[in-house]
Amino acid sequence: MSVVAPAITRQWIIRFIVAAIIVVFIFVLAVLSSDKVRSIVDTLTPPHLPELQVTHRDGSWLEQYWPDQNWGSKGQYVSEDAKKYHHISQGTRTIPIPYHWFVELEQPSSSIWSFLLLNSFSDKGLFTANEFLLRFGFIRSEADKYNPDGLPIGFARSDSITLPGYPTRTAGVGFTCAACHTGHFIHGEGEHKVEYVIDGAPATTDLTLLTSTLAAALGQTALSSKIPFFDGRFDRFARRVLGPAYSPATKLNLADELASIVSASAGNTDIIDVDEGFMRLDALNRIGNQVFSENVNRRDNYHAINAPVNYPHLWTASWFDWVQYDASIMGPLIRNAGEAMGVNAYVDMQSSLDDQRFSSSIPMQNLVWLEDFLGGNQPNPIDGFSGLQGPKWEFGAIDKTKAELGASLYQSKCQGCHLPALNTEQIWQEQYFSPIVYQHQGVPRETKEKVLKLNLIQLSQVGTDSAQANVLARRTLGTAGVANVPAGQVIPGLGIDQVICGEDPNQLYAAQQTKQFAYGEQGAYRGPLGQEPSPTTLVDLPVKDGGNILFGFALGAIVQQTIDAWFKQNGLSDPALQAKFEGGRPNCIRATSGYKARPLNGVWATAPFLHNGSVATLRDLLCPEGGQRPKYLQMGNIAFDSVNVGLLQPKGFAEEAKLTLKRGQKYTQDGYFVLDTSIPGNHNSGHHFSDQYDPKKHYLNQVTGAIGTAFTAEQCDAMIEYLKTL
Repeated sequence: MSVVAPAITRQWIIRFIVAAIIVVFIFVLAVLSSDKVRSIVDTLTPPHLPELQVTHRDGSWLEQYWPDQNWGSKGQYVSEDAKKYHHISQGTRTIPIPYHWFVELEQPSSSIWSFLLLNSFSDKGLFTANEFLLRFGFIRSEADKYNPDGLPIGFARSDSITLPGYPTRTAGVGFTCAACHTGHFIHGEGEHKVEYVIDGAPATTDLTLLTSTLAAALGQTALSSKIPFFDGRFDRFARRVLGPAYSPATKLNLADELASIVSASAGNTDIIDVDEGFMRLDALNRIGNQVFSENVNRRDNYHAINAPVNYPHLWTASWFDWVQYDASIMGPLIRNAGEAMGVNAYVDMQSSLDDQRFSSSIPMQNLVWLEDFLGGNQPNPIDGFSGLQGPKWEFGAIDKTKAELGASLYQSKCQGCHLPALNTEQIWQEQYFSPIVYQHQGVPRETKEKVLKLNLIQLSQVGTDSAQANVLARRTLGTAGVANVPAGQVIPGLGIDQVICGEDPNQLYAAQQTKQFAYGEQGAYRGPLGQEPSPTTLVDLPVKDGGNILFGFALGAIVQQTIDAWFKQNGLSDPALQAKFEGGRPNCIRATSGYKARPLNGVWATAPFLHNGSVATLRDLLCPEGGQRPKYLQMGNIAFDSVNVGLLQPKGFAEEAKLTLKRGQKYTQDGYFVLDTSIPGNHNSGHHFSDQYDPKKHYLNQVTGAIGTAFTAEQCDAMIEYLKTL
């Protein structure tokens, strides 16, 4: 009889005993109240994810359907330009490991205990497998020349990039704008279910779940490399990454590199005051934290996550005079470069100014292509708006009689804020569509292109949650040099020295005094209804380092200096070329106290509604049952409600939500996020059509958030029917 089989059996018994000892040891440490050990266990334990929604019961993929949005895609066909848009690099390294590691990384075990017992014997499958990665809300994408490994929409490879903890430049992987601005939903029943993919629509992702799951996968792989005889997870990873170069020496070197990256990534953790969940992100605060805290190792500039928003939809946005929910940014290249910096593009912010500080990994030419493809040609009355279009309604015939009534209601109740519909001749009037007027070095100027002049609606009028509007208006940070710190080191200033464009501060303060006088102590407006203080002039504003400067101005300045550094890096000195790259618009920033009212074209495909995604359907927004919007939303289920138009909500979800929150959890047992609108930052208040609204009174004398009289049941149906036509 061969002695090989008994020897192998003994070897596995020994390994099992060693694993059992490790499990008991860690359990005892945890029980003995070691906060550090418990923290490690928590980090190595991935969150529970919802089941994959985009497959049939037999596991086959749902058919993907692309509506015609003027990008060449239609039905099952995706145009070459759209594929490029989905995966073009913005120089980001959102995933903090080399690209070739990411595509070979194994999914984490469901708990630290299953990891310790099974990591040597059980291959969990690749992290990037669609069956796993799509559970975070991403959208399936085919492998092609833009996406060689078939990663979901919005993942892009960037060559020759630096990664914290990694010894050499390497290919990285990060998000492009399509990751946050491509939406999808499921419509139909049984075998007739279809996955509708909408370019430019809000994403359905949960990036917090992705981050914690990735941390667990990396942590388990790194820990596996340290366990003698039980390094199966790491050995599988090493064999895939190293390929023919695999050897004990290269495997050991890979373990050291992995440990270095894990250590570099294990810095300060996020402080979450308001959970984001599926379909939302506190984008502005996260950009500020990345640029002014993480990039320069200044924890005092960190701001807690407290203002999550629904990812905004992109169609027509290229032709807005101001973008962001709070209408705070004007320049398209400033907006897009700032976004790339926020999702961790490399920017040198610590070299000396003489050594080209602010050089970056951002390929500005790619950002220009993205914006040109998104916006198309200058709109005009003959051709209308080109570029990306909102999707057309395809879920049943539109009742023309109801839609006509809805059109008249829109004109009387909505048009004053949201502008005339873009498919009407009225939109081309100068008051709605005209050049941007500003001053530069005291000389009046205007842009060559015309843009849509959006209305900024004050918080005191619209009454919606104030958290996001307060980010640029109130957040401050320090960029000046700091001496005499405890360790004796000197922290240099960031080197901000830039002239940007903004509202004339003299006019701003004068306008504030005018409002105080005009409205009086009780808010009673003494002037004619609708006559507000005149709009302020856009002028040059110098921005320099300081110990307590406004976040918005600092961001506008530092993004401009990063763009300027790229021009210098690439030897591009032609002012006309730089102006073309920048879209012919000034770098204007403003700190507002309200939200812009954008045109409502394609709004039916942009649920959840309000800037913070706190309302599931158009019916709940315009005419909720009993006058009260649902307090709790289920977020993460992408089933479409074509009757109420928005996110399909399960019956009786309020009770499940209450039980979930009572257990101290934020996600249901099915893995969906519970959005509690009673929390500041999540409020679903404001933008109400109410019986308490008095059209004869100024908005400051209305019930807070009441913007119009209530809709009857017939009018509500008519409004929803009309919004389907836009």
